[in-house]
Amino acid sequence: MRKISFVILIIFILCITTFAGSDTDNSRKRTGRKTYVLVVGGISKEPQDKIATTKAITELQKLLRSNPEVKGGTFSVLATDGLPAESISGTSTAENIQTTIKTIGTAAGADDRFIFYYIGQANIAAQKLRFNLPGADITHKRLAQWIKQIKCASKLIVLDCPGSGLAAKALSKRGTVLICSSTDEQKYRTRLSEYFLPALADGESDTNGDGKVSVLEAFTAASRRIDDWFRRNKLLTTETPVLEDNGDGRVSKEPWRYKLDGADGAVAAEFFL
Repeated sequence: MRKISFVILIIFILCITTFAGSDTDNSRKRTGRKTYVLVVGGISKEPQDKIATTKAITELQKLLRSNPEVKGGTFSVLATDGLPAESISGTSTAENIQTTIKTIGTAAGADDRFIFYYIGQANIAAQKLRFNLPGADITHKRLAQWIKQIKCASKLIVLDCPGSGLAAKALSKRGTVLICSSTDEQKYRTRLSEYFLPALADGESDTNGDGKVSVLEAFTAASRRIDDWFRRNKLLTTETPVLEDNGDGRVSKEPWRYKLDGADGAVAAEFFL
């Protein structure tokens, strides 16, 4: 009887050790991942646009810099003006953007994450989206070429600028969540960040009740609030946020319907900041 009890005790100890080891391995995997962030503030022609850009970048800093994964990676801000010199890495020139992306591409691995966030002016010329920067502008195709250097399998790209939907085909890739503040036909001022960033930190955005806000949930909340803004002010809608995350290059205006239509939304639903 004593021998049987001893055997049972040994098996129990081995089970506990195995589960503990498994939890430790999972913990290492979670804490081992790094997140690399590049925020770019483009030229803002109007005073209200400058205020919006500065506010968005400040909110992103508060939201992401405390994230352990970001502390393990990098948080780079390239901007024009309106922010304290100590809070930015440099001016948002094409050269600085390319250099920063190249540096991240060298440091980041496939298991890491990359977040690129652009807010500012842009225009469309010869079927190319041009991000308006100090000095020479860059096109969405050039930006896509640079970002392809980054090996991270998981990426989030947010473009808060007029006509941003034009960049979808060039920037889409499996594992990449692309959020554009407007379609390629909408070329007026956008306000996505004004609603999207607060939604990321707002518990009310957590519609499935899992205790955290996904990128999809924040996008959904922002889209509906933007739509409400145009409706309340009785204005023609000139900004329709779109999302692409299945790699086919076709954006969705209602990615929250992904379980019904099988289109975009599934990856964004599992992306958390």
